[in-house]
Amino acid sequence: MKVVEIGGAYSDLPQYIATQFGCEVHVIDDFGVESGEAEMWSRWGKREELLERNPNVRYIFDRVGNFASKQIPLNYYDLIFTVSTLEHVPPKAMADVFRHMEQMLKSGGKMVHCIDLQIPLKLHQTKDWKGLLAGTLGYYLYFALMNRLAPATNPQLKTLHGWKAFLKKVFGSQIDTSRVHPDGALMSSLDTNIVTEPMEIVYKYYPPKEQPKYYRRNGSFIMVIEKSPK
Repeated sequence: MKVVEIGGAYSDLPQYIATQFGCEVHVIDDFGVESGEAEMWSRWGKREELLERNPNVRYIFDRVGNFASKQIPLNYYDLIFTVSTLEHVPPKAMADVFRHMEQMLKSGGKMVHCIDLQIPLKLHQTKDWKGLLAGTLGYYLYFALMNRLAPATNPQLKTLHGWKAFLKKVFGSQIDTSRVHPDGALMSSLDTNIVTEPMEIVYKYYPPKEQPKYYRRNGSFIMVIEKSPK
């Protein structure tokens, strides 16, 4: 299989996949160079050092969504995956990212994306039941409206329904979202303690380093998309 992780940065998972399963593995990541975040993402070291550390992985220092790229192969990969990456992509660029990934994927290939979501309303921070109820209802009504109105060029991606609406707008009848059922949506809006990043990592590595900072816990979901065989 030909596998690519998008936004894999300094992860050792691609090397593990290559050595354990004999896959041809690529990583596509510009390491924050174009987005101006190179200083933050270089906290694990220089990207060129990965070429020695993970010799079984090919690194493509480019950005998915850059259709002019000569480095990123099209109609090539059996599997495209991301881990806690897509939520960092600017919403206005998301449609181009998905269209590009669709072109990179072989017929019958799959995308697997692990995406983090945050509950943005401050009302959810209260333990008062009225605040929790008002926050949950307001959250649902606000995003139910925004999911319908937001165009694919600037989508609302704060909820599962928002992602579903976005994909339909980008791919139309090409994509089947009938099996997308956000089970437990009510409880997930009340309790976001599903996936957490260790506080020592946040404190030590995220700017401003070694200083107190606000941290909101995330919930995560997995999205699997299969490209129809021709």
